[in-house]
Amino acid sequence: MRYQKKGSRYTVVSHDSRMSHIGTGRSACAFRIQNSQAVIKVYYPDSSQLAAEEAAIYSKLESVSSFPALHDSGPNYIVIDFIEGRTFFQCLTGGEKIDTKTIMDVDRALMHVKELQLNPSDIHLHNLILTPEGAVRIIDLARFNQTKNCSQWDDLKAAYHKFYSKRLFPKRMPALLLESIRALYKRNFFHI
Repeated sequence: MRYQKKGSRYTVVSHDSRMSHIGTGRSACAFRIQNSQAVIKVYYPDSSQLAAEEAAIYSKLESVSSFPALHDSGPNYIVIDFIEGRTFFQCLTGGEKIDTKTIMDVDRALMHVKELQLNPSDIHLHNLILTPEGAVRIIDLARFNQTKNCSQWDDLKAAYHKFYSKRLFPKRMPALLLESIRALYKRNFFHI
């Protein structure tokens, strides 16, 4: 696997042909391993210490069905279950309704996280997956050890109840609109 760094961001230049690139983030990129139900998440050189941290978090949450199982880890990678489904972001851009039960399922999962002395952080539309069976799965747990309070999920939930759950509110939204809202939110231009 080869990366190229431009500014503070990495891009994947090449990777093993037995893997499909399925996601890129701030600290790692993810690949589905061909002919398997597994994903390998490979951390960039300046974030490789997160591999051990995230592996420990997945291990701690192994009894909670809302999170993928950890299968392996190394100095700069973890291997977890591939979760079939659509991210909440994909649900919103595709017009697939997110119901109140789904929101409550996320709340329940995050309650379990807190009971295990972890701090749910960085919960956003790309990290929440709705499976074909209607179950919620949460991925990208690397920041669950941080101590600062993260209000992202509370703000998403507030937006759900204040806007999305209303009968006349559109259930399909353009990706550009969602990304614009995210950018403004990250810059603290507004809070729900």
